Amino acid sequence: MGLREALERVPDHRRGQGRRHPMGAILCLAVCAMLCGARSMYAIAQWGRDQGATTGQLLGFKLGKTPCVATFHRVFKDLDVDAFEGVLREWVRDSGIDLGEVVSLDGKTLRGIHGEEVPGVHLVSAYATKSGTVLAQAAAPGKGQELAAAKAVLGQIPLQGRVVVADALLTQREVCRQVIAGGGDYLLPVKENQPTLHQDLVEAFSPTAT
Repeated sequence: MGLREALERVPDHRRGQGRRHPMGAILCLAVCAMLCGARSMYAIAQWGRDQGATTGQLLGFKLGKTPCVATFHRVFKDLDVDAFEGVLREWVRDSGIDLGEVVSLDGKTLRGIHGEEVPGVHLVSAYATKSGTVLAQAAAPGKGQELAAAKAVLGQIPLQGRVVVADALLTQREVCRQVIAGGGDYLLPVKENQPTLHQDLVEAFSPTAT
């Protein structure tokens, strides 16, 4: 299944009279535009107009032109994000991409808009390091508050036979237990935020340890 066909499975929240363009085509255009460097809805809409009717038809548009920026605003405003990410996750899983064995958990804050007026969302992602593919992601309240989001992300991906790596903030018993329960292994750093465990390891691996 191609990406466009997969994106057609994302639920369309628009009313009947507001569906001039197919949902799958709109989302596919946005993906292509962002891969080409577009970083705003204005840039995405302009990229679509710059490609011409032939590219628009290949993406699934039937009216001779691609959507304006107002259409992208309406679509993205009420998009079912969970359903969208679920469709992408299934497409990656079924596409035959070699995801490799190592999965990295990483927290990152997206850039907001208008300075500090609309802050960016903090996300925890599961990233397949070999293929460069984001397998799943979940929102967290902020940096240092990532445990619940990390557990949610781990619950969305197959862990059997994989090694999970992360930074020291996620060196937590709950994460380790979830990885082992899923059939995976973990390799996590220990720093001063885990003082007892850190001291135990220092002593265990000291040159003078017996």
